[in-house]
Amino acid sequence: MSRILTSPAARARETAEILAAATGAPLEVSPALASGRSDGRALLRLAAETGAGAALVGHNPELAEAVILAAGREEEVKPGAIAALDLLPGGPALAWLRRPPKM
Repeated sequence: MSRILTSPAARARETAEILAAATGAPLEVSPALASGRSDGRALLRLAAETGAGAALVGHNPELAEAVILAAGREEEVKPGAIAALDLLPGGPALAWLRRPPKM
């Protein structure tokens, strides 16, 4: 992992800090990932600008919208889900989506 961008919100930062500790990737706070700040298209642009190997930690519904746009179909994106995007010349595409286990 090359770097981690996170929302300034405490819970998102906590999650990003766990990911940073596990991977050794540097952590950056990005106001664009704050809840209500960007829509799904803007987050896909941010992912493309940030480049391969980066992680974005943010909030629904914005991240869910980005995943659905990248997938080109409806997807259930619950809190705690993890998605990977392929950064293709035509725009990001959903590579995979892992949902948290049902309790």
